[in-house]
Amino acid sequence: MGPRSRAGGLVAALQKVSTEFAALWERHEVAKRFEDHKTLIHPELGAIELDCQVLFTEDQSQALLVLTAPPAYRGPREVAATRRAGARALR
Repeated sequence: MGPRSRAGGLVAALQKVSTEFAALWERHEVAKRFEDHKTLIHPELGAIELDCQVLFTEDQSQALLVLTAPPAYRGPREVAATRRAGARALR
């Protein structure tokens, strides 16, 4: 994120070689998604539904991905199963 990131370098390079890309980029028609929903597939537990938020630093040079259980999460039983599966994987 940001002009000093790898993505920023790629954008700068594309702007130099493509007037079409530069014009499209200048229009700023790209929306930032700060919230999303993810489904992770665990090898033992199957699908795990999570809410996902991306938090950016002010200059957008860093991002933090935060995954949380959605309000409809089925509860502690799934959390306990996830812990047991993780513990088995570490043995």
